[in-house]
Amino acid sequence: MQKRIKFTMNNQKIEDKSLTALAFIIGLALIDNLTSTEQNAVGNWIMLIAQTLCTNGSYTFNREWKSHINNGNTPVTKDTLEKVGDIINNTIKKNT
Repeated sequence: MQKRIKFTMNNQKIEDKSLTALAFIIGLALIDNLTSTEQNAVGNWIMLIAQTLCTNGSYTFNREWKSHINNGNTPVTKDTLEKVGDIINNTIKKNT
């Protein structure tokens, strides 16, 4: 059985600006001695990786969210919203 490695971005010591600076430095390092066509190819390849991560993250979030909603939590229905609206309106009328 293959062990799965879990990567997280929960390191609070790394700030947003530091990650941006690191990405900029890596980008500068990658363009040395590359033609404009090669730079474009490398950039497109990196964007493909980023799109794959974004797409997978979106599907994973959607699947986890659906399972969260279906774990015995009451779904939001029109009736539920109307009841909440009535409670809010009654509270406002009492306080005015």
